Amino acid sequence: MRRRDTMGLFDFLKKKPADEATAAPAAPAAKPLSRAQTPAPAATPAAASGSAISPSPAAPAPAVKGSQPPPAPAAAPVPDFIDALDAFGRRMRIPRDEYRGKVLPDLIKAHASNPDQLVAVIMQALRDGLAADVLAAANRLTVVDKNVERALSVLAVVQRDAGELDSAVATLRELQQKRPQSPAAKVGLGMLAIQRGDRAAGEALLWEALQLDCNHADAVHGWLQVRFDAVGDAGYGDELQKLAALPGGWRGPLWQARHKLQKGDVDGATAIYRDVLARAGDQLDALVMASADLVQAQQHDLVREIVAPRFVPGRSHPHAGLALLHHYVQTQDHVAGAALLHQMHLHYSHMVGAELQPFTGEFDRQRLAKLPPPQPMGPNPRLGLYRLDRPVWYAGLEDPSWLLPQKPPGGKQALFFALSIEGSAETLTGKEDEVGRLSRSVALLLAEQTWLSTPHRGGAVLPLAEQGGWALMGRPWPEDQLVQQVPEAERKDTLLVTGTLRVDGDTRRIDLFVHDCATNARVGHASAEGTAATTGELLLRLMAELWPLLGGPKDHKPPVGDAAFWHRYAEGLGQHASLVVTQAGGMPKERLYGERYITQWLQNAALQEPRWQPALWLLLSAMGVLHQLGSSVPKEHARFVADVFRQSPPNSPFARLAVRALRAGGLDAIWQARRAEIVAAAGGDPAFAAWLQRAEAAK
Repeated sequence: MRRRDTMGLFDFLKKKPADEATAAPAAPAAKPLSRAQTPAPAATPAAASGSAISPSPAAPAPAVKGSQPPPAPAAAPVPDFIDALDAFGRRMRIPRDEYRGKVLPDLIKAHASNPDQLVAVIMQALRDGLAADVLAAANRLTVVDKNVERALSVLAVVQRDAGELDSAVATLRELQQKRPQSPAAKVGLGMLAIQRGDRAAGEALLWEALQLDCNHADAVHGWLQVRFDAVGDAGYGDELQKLAALPGGWRGPLWQARHKLQKGDVDGATAIYRDVLARAGDQLDALVMASADLVQAQQHDLVREIVAPRFVPGRSHPHAGLALLHHYVQTQDHVAGAALLHQMHLHYSHMVGAELQPFTGEFDRQRLAKLPPPQPMGPNPRLGLYRLDRPVWYAGLEDPSWLLPQKPPGGKQALFFALSIEGSAETLTGKEDEVGRLSRSVALLLAEQTWLSTPHRGGAVLPLAEQGGWALMGRPWPEDQLVQQVPEAERKDTLLVTGTLRVDGDTRRIDLFVHDCATNARVGHASAEGTAATTGELLLRLMAELWPLLGGPKDHKPPVGDAAFWHRYAEGLGQHASLVVTQAGGMPKERLYGERYITQWLQNAALQEPRWQPALWLLLSAMGVLHQLGSSVPKEHARFVADVFRQSPPNSPFARLAVRALRAGGLDAIWQARRAEIVAAAGGDPAFAAWLQRAEAAK
């Protein structure tokens, strides 16, 4: 383990490893990116095998505003909840007492013999203010960790934060005896001396640590803070010069460059940045600090020259990548920005996924702004109807006919039309996307559920504008007119379901009408009303009331999932429909945006209710459609799909369907490893065999 993994243990600023990243670049002009800051991955415990929950990445530190080290923060109030990650990387909030009593002991037990993971769990507990709860674990670390310096340093900081200062001193003395050249021991003792009020002794120990390692992060930060407190801003430049003069130093010169940059000496700062990155460009901290400073100062030519060529996705610190993303936003380079954003998602989404999200929308906006404006709609625009005769997740999966239930003789088809919108223009202002998506989601969800839980087949019919894009209807389609649109041979077996969505402030009312084409008469009605927040409940009530009219059971309810899930899932169906229609040519491909938001939404829905398998199929479908559209986004979900695939029984639909998504994500080898097992589990089903041949032949 390299020494950098012991950084931050005795910094009285309580920095995390590589915390020059606290000097995050200033927010660019684009408002969505005004808070893109990130946690340091070196302090993030990996997910435990045998443990369903792992600690969450540390909260981001605030941006450094000046060139001097920030003052020690006041003690933060103890939170009532602990942020953690489950086995699939989902953030969750656990009551503090529950985390202390159940989760943390399990994590410690799971990693008791793995020093790297045990260190991560202990350090996360320190950030959560649980030092006393990991004292025993820290003592255990000194037994199992061959890295004596790390083990004793961790024990000492746990003792310090638990209030056992004398024990911390004794531990550091032991470290000095075993490792006389350890700068960590001197830094720790120096911090403790300062904490006890002996600043002179603390400063001397920190300077001694710098003689052993002039780039030790805590020694640099601690000594600079002590000297700044002593000399103030007027003498701070001289102190930086003294630090920068230490042989082999690069961390001190970077602080000096920052100081010069903020004082307006751009040429002097530039010379230092060039020199440091030429000598120490492979140091993660150096690239992080330089990139943050230069982007914040909008020195974009220098960023292109000395930062961008040195950033290697998967090897460099993600904070440097985030700084480069800000650089591309500020310079309006959406092509390079989108390419880097994809690499960041591939390598760092489990660490800084939340911080990456706003960049998707920003680069999409920049790209769309450079396209010619769409053709304006005329006074009487023509509309078309796009009909899906299978659930929307059929798209992108090469028509898996074996996946849907066989329907009994005499079954009908129920065609669900997107809802027309009622309400004044004022009531719809600002709600256009939400209302439009809901108008389509209801039809898509009910069509899917008709396939899965009634004797009938379900289809969704969605209106499109002639110029491309979704259309919203201001009044229902006349049922007589719709009947004429149904092929004559199908009318005797077709039910039409039309409806309206009335918007009145936060209230949503949905009315559905069932029309039998055979008799050309309306045969039933269902309705539900509630707020936008209770949309899931509305959907379930509509289903229960409508199902007897479609040959389904009275008071039907899906076998799993609560109202919140069905709201999220229905929205996912509506979002995925945009991908499907684009792939089919109903919308201009170049105007497609937000595909990363869509796939992440679908993955989150699948994780929210893992018992509902179609949610996983929906994600696979989206990956297949996007792959056909030439998008790189499917590769960002390949790891998740591979994890679920490995856990899925060979006869499960997911295991069978995963071939397309795995290949789209560049993981064909994982499919090939289980192919024979899955084919055997299919038992010679000719429909599956024919489908598999198509799926494997597809590009």
